Amino acid sequence: MRAMRHDRRWLGTIFAITLLCAAATAMNAQSPAEPGVDASVNPGDDFFAYANGEWLRATEIPAGSARWTARNEINELTQHQLTQLIDGAATAPAGSNARKVADFRAAYLDQAAIDARGIASLRPMFERIDGVHDKSSLTRLLGDEMRADVDPLNSGVFDSGSLLGLAVESGNHGEATYVAFLLQGGLGLSERESYLDPSPDMHVRRAQYQERIARVLALLGFDRPEKRAGQVMTLETAIAQSHASREASSDESNADNLWTQADFMRNAPGMDWGAFFAAAGLANQESFVVWQPSAIVGAAKLVDSFPLETWRDYLRVHCVGLDAEVLPHQFALEEDTAPRAQRALEATQQAMSAAIGRMYVERYFPPGQKARVQIIASNVIAAFRKRVNGVAWLTPATKVQALAKLEAVYFGVGYPEKWPIYSALTVNPRDAVGNRHRIAEWNYQNALRKLGQAADHTEWWIAPQTAGAVLLFQQNAYNFSAALLQPPKFNPAASDAANYGAIGAILGHEVSHFVDTLGADYQANGGKTRWWTATDLAQYQDATLPLVQQFAHYQPFPGLSIDGKVTLVENVADLAGLESAFDAHRLALGPGAKDPEWLRLQDRQFFIGFARAWRAKYRDDALRAQVTNDHAPENYRVATVRNLDAWYDAFGVRPEHRLYLEPKARVHIW
Repeated sequence: MRAMRHDRRWLGTIFAITLLCAAATAMNAQSPAEPGVDASVNPGDDFFAYANGEWLRATEIPAGSARWTARNEINELTQHQLTQLIDGAATAPAGSNARKVADFRAAYLDQAAIDARGIASLRPMFERIDGVHDKSSLTRLLGDEMRADVDPLNSGVFDSGSLLGLAVESGNHGEATYVAFLLQGGLGLSERESYLDPSPDMHVRRAQYQERIARVLALLGFDRPEKRAGQVMTLETAIAQSHASREASSDESNADNLWTQADFMRNAPGMDWGAFFAAAGLANQESFVVWQPSAIVGAAKLVDSFPLETWRDYLRVHCVGLDAEVLPHQFALEEDTAPRAQRALEATQQAMSAAIGRMYVERYFPPGQKARVQIIASNVIAAFRKRVNGVAWLTPATKVQALAKLEAVYFGVGYPEKWPIYSALTVNPRDAVGNRHRIAEWNYQNALRKLGQAADHTEWWIAPQTAGAVLLFQQNAYNFSAALLQPPKFNPAASDAANYGAIGAILGHEVSHFVDTLGADYQANGGKTRWWTATDLAQYQDATLPLVQQFAHYQPFPGLSIDGKVTLVENVADLAGLESAFDAHRLALGPGAKDPEWLRLQDRQFFIGFARAWRAKYRDDALRAQVTNDHAPENYRVATVRNLDAWYDAFGVRPEHRLYLEPKARVHIW
């Protein structure tokens, strides 16, 4: 979901707004049931400005922001809700999830307790590091310290805080059980390029990081800190050299790198992989997806070739670095400039997202709202299935597969079907470091328990209190968070017609991706196999060419046009979502909806709801940048209404209006 700056030039030479619009026509378009519109704008000339008039007049882009959108509004509201929610959790009963959330944040905020405790919580780890006297003990420690902090297929997290990271999730080939993924990690700087980029800025950053390593070693009481820091930096640089780039890591074909435990011995010599997996609790796991093979090979070589002293110093520095934000002031990271209260809230959400999510939906997204959105989603999906069944450009065999995917899809609304259980987790309001370690171990053990279990396509990968959504092709599923289901995306106080136009069109947009050029790479079981044929693609390109041309005529600025090809996938989804939602809206009115004026009023609410779900304002520079994006600016996305006959009837749009299209020029894909 993107954003835009409202500007009366928004349709350029084609849809430029003038002050010569007939005011009487615009006034006739308004109704007492439609507050907030701009009666000075004719809906047939600029529907976005008409529907969002009151909001556009009242809204200022905050200082320092390039744009302000419906999503920004929702994010701001959600942060306020979360602050209130967690503030109130301090009085919850001891041992409850809410109290554990409050205690985690309290420990993070209690700098006095953090300073008094010092590095006591790290002493057990330091003692284990001191006990590394051979490569076998080093290997076991590296395995024991592996964490489940990566997610290659859903969130795009490709680097672990540990030397290697574990993910347990649905595979990329339709596997019936959960798959174990191993990913690269172990860097103190953000990514491999931070070590390898020859630019002067990165050279300075590396020098500052090496100075920090030396400072940490000195604070821990080790001699020759500068020399030892140089050796640690050499090791980290070697680790980075073995890492895959972010671009290479984002390639889903990495899921094809399946290794057995015997393969590790052959392909990555230099490390006792049996000892590593045993220490990691993975001795019985027969195979792994090795997401970045070069990093696995590199890690084994470096364990074999670098001195134990350097490895011990590396582990000490990383032990401190991973917890620096909750250690005494002298260990603080220089880049931690955000207010501590903000960092505490963010850290608490990251550490205990599911517990907070359950608290959030109990307060802000009651079951009745979920049921209402689920009904809308079911009706929109059914309407879209009907459209797919009737489409002419898909070949019959491909259409069968598309319908099978849609029949099997799981569309999660608001929050997951099952919640994690936190009863075994201890949270101490005066031990911030210990809390982080216990939660990391709790997450890791949860990941291990999934191995060998049937993959659950209803599993969620976004927190309910995160205003967003995630499309999960490997699960043939979609997660739409409760936080995003707030005005103007979904308004429980609004009419069904308005909500079908707002959230219904968004849901239809997302469902269409399961069977479009994106979803065509994944079958109903989640396996990555292209099921569109060359004929389907050719006929799709013919069918969508008019939409490409429609968007190519839009000019946010003179001489600067939308690229209809770059934005095509999202534009097709917008159109599919809008048409399917409109079909569902009309069906929801029932067979008794005969009165033309009442029906016209319902349709107007539908289309206005659609336009308001995409309200946004841009500064000029941000709007220019958005034009190069694969999502068109919101006002052009709202202009998709011009392809629906009912919009013309609802608002009296005639040939003299700027958004008018001849009936034969109105585009229909699905």
